[in-house]
Amino acid sequence: MKRNSKVVLGTPVLLITSLLCFVMAPVASASMSTQLFFDDFDGTALDTSRWSIFVDSNGEYGWPQVAGGFLRLQGYHTRIDSIPGFPAPETGQSVTASARIRLAGEYHQFGFGVNPNERAGPINGYYFDTLSPAEGGGGGREGYVRALAWSNPSFGVDPAGTALIPLLDVEIPVTWYEFHEFAVERTPSEVIYSIGDLIGDSIVYREVARVADAFGGALPVCVWNARWDLMLTDWVEVSQIPEPATLLLLGMGSLALLRKRKAV
Repeated sequence: MKRNSKVVLGTPVLLITSLLCFVMAPVASASMSTQLFFDDFDGTALDTSRWSIFVDSNGEYGWPQVAGGFLRLQGYHTRIDSIPGFPAPETGQSVTASARIRLAGEYHQFGFGVNPNERAGPINGYYFDTLSPAEGGGGGREGYVRALAWSNPSFGVDPAGTALIPLLDVEIPVTWYEFHEFAVERTPSEVIYSIGDLIGDSIVYREVARVADAFGGALPVCVWNARWDLMLTDWVEVSQIPEPATLLLLGMGSLALLRKRKAV
């Protein structure tokens, strides 16, 4: 299911349950959203005017493939970064990286500045990762993904990650081997992680984590797979929108972002 290149925010709908009531925040118009970056991988090769490609130097890699409308990452440290970087938003704005991804193994990663220890600092990283802490720093825990945030205050690359400062590590249940939408939103003061699922013809996002953001620099949006289980990505988008977005507050403080989408 492909996404329109423009996001259309849904009209409010009434969600009725016997246990929960809701409060509707102000509705943002679709015309208020500005698309900064988009790729739906509809060609036969990766668009290298949009993406930088990184593969492991020891030869145990698989080159990024585009086929059947999907980005296919499979190999040892097979990863791509957007060529443009996206700075922290100004007051009253947010910048969101989102993607529709099928997770299927360990080290499947998406977000801003993935693995900041592999980049020249100072830099922060805000991303999803299927690496499991239960595996002692390796392996993936099927049925889960982690929301991670790290700060690399060093001016050099730190492959061992010894200088990294942990900012966030939250493990979230999510089904593997089917597509979900993952979103990392940077506001002027914090980063919000959400996961979206298709309900009818709309995607409903649930917030799963958030962390304070004091990093003002630009960050690329990244799709990385460091192992051999096939990671499929349908599309990647970066958009800017005034705050607040269209929010449904569903009892108990849980959060969903309702967006209309159209099947192609």
